Amino acid sequence: MAARMQGLVIAPNKTAVVADIAVPEPAHNEIRVKVHSVALNMVDALYTQYPLGELGRVVGSDISGVVDKIGAGVTEWRVGDRVAGLLQGATSVTPRPGGFAEYAILEQDLAIHVPAGVSFDEAATVPLCALTAAQALFIRLEIPAPFPSAYTFAPPAIDAPTILVYSAATSLGLYTVELASLLRTPSGKSYRIFATASPKHHAKLLALGAEAVFDYRSPTWVEDVRKASGGISYAVDCISENESTAVISQTFVESGGKIAVIRSTGWDKEGVREGVTPLYGAVWQGLGHELIYNNATLPASPSWRAFSVAFYKFLSAGSAKDSSRFPISPNPVRLMPGGLAEIVSDAFVLIGTFKVVDRPVEATAHGDKEWMKPVSGEKLVYRV
Repeated sequence: MAARMQGLVIAPNKTAVVADIAVPEPAHNEIRVKVHSVALNMVDALYTQYPLGELGRVVGSDISGVVDKIGAGVTEWRVGDRVAGLLQGATSVTPRPGGFAEYAILEQDLAIHVPAGVSFDEAATVPLCALTAAQALFIRLEIPAPFPSAYTFAPPAIDAPTILVYSAATSLGLYTVELASLLRTPSGKSYRIFATASPKHHAKLLALGAEAVFDYRSPTWVEDVRKASGGISYAVDCISENESTAVISQTFVESGGKIAVIRSTGWDKEGVREGVTPLYGAVWQGLGHELIYNNATLPASPSWRAFSVAFYKFLSAGSAKDSSRFPISPNPVRLMPGGLAEIVSDAFVLIGTFKVVDRPVEATAHGDKEWMKPVSGEKLVYRV
């Protein structure tokens, strides 16, 4: 009889349940991971509430754990290695399984080595949002990457490029600021990073490399950014909701530029300043498989996949200053109690399937339990 495991799977009535399912077997160039920790992303909740494809598929994108078994052709990993990775858990019509289960499968060149100084809980926060940030900066915005990349772009024409990270205290925003802080112009100058966030996060973002941080609730933040920066050259809109992209476009230099957005819809296209171009891309393209997603078929992209491999190798190598850590800091972790069975009742409630701007912010909006306070500047993590 085939071995069995517990996994969180898409169920009828727009929910997910823990079910007894078969343990997957690694195919050629694949590794099986004994999952230790999983991190939550909004897409996990969204496509459980609005399922695509068949029911019964394992949900979940971000995992970390230990290599449990290797498939034929695997040369990069051994049983017992600590890894993290990204799976496309039931987020498209394409039937690819996720990682919220006791065991999961990764392609060997898309697994991330977890350095000794990084916990499994921290490592689980990295794969999806760090790759999204890298794609935004080093593919869509065409900024030369600080690591060997499948994409080669000319350096900026100006010697002090400016980058705006909107909603920088989000998981994506934190990684975007960190990656942008590694950038240097051909003359060796740092890129100038500007950010928006709630005041309670300003000190952290300044410490991560932002030159200045602005309260997005301030009626003068656009004018304040323009005054401080002289005009923005590049921007990443880390929520891409309602008027956010249009407002960001007003901070740009006169010649315009590009904004990386993280949603294909949900943000107002009217009001985007002429000469400023919003650019969307699905992080899943980085896995290199054809997708049926957002009512369209996205062909497999070898170049996006090659970029993912290069970026994950960059992370795996560790920091030049301390090889026991990643070159960028993992997100702050809120370790949630319970395991797979509590994800739907607790984490999905906190993350919601609605826009970030519509999330309740009252401390007791979801009850008085400490772990159910509104999410801000941290990643929800469960141990399996």
